[in-house]
Amino acid sequence: MKPRFPKPEVEPETPEVPIAPTINVALLLVLFFMMSAPMMYHSGITISAPSLKKAAAQKKETEVKVNVHITAEGIILLNNEPVNEEQFPQLLAELLARSVSRIVLVSADETVPHQSVVTILDLAKQKGALKLAILKRKKRQK
Repeated sequence: MKPRFPKPEVEPETPEVPIAPTINVALLLVLFFMMSAPMMYHSGITISAPSLKKAAAQKKETEVKVNVHITAEGIILLNNEPVNEEQFPQLLAELLARSVSRIVLVSADETVPHQSVVTILDLAKQKGALKLAILKRKKRQK
């Protein structure tokens, strides 16, 4: 018995989907997200580390209005005076309001968590600091 509809001898070609452009688009998307991801986490706080060579070359004395130090015990020293954590934001705002340069210098003992320093930097920026600097204090000789 012969089939009613004979099978064609040449099968029709199935259209092939070009894979190269799809791969190119996928790689471009991956590159885009890799390059834009750090911008999502950018905090807006810029810190410039002071250079000893520049300081020695200039030999100028600069006026420091706001100097914050965090001790290993968690005590905040504002211009070398201990300050209560509840009073600190208000006192910081008052000092920055009187300051012309609005520079805040922050230092901490070695055992202080980084989050505490970042919190102080963020608070200083919120209260109107224009420039922030992180300083490393010399160890006291006993």
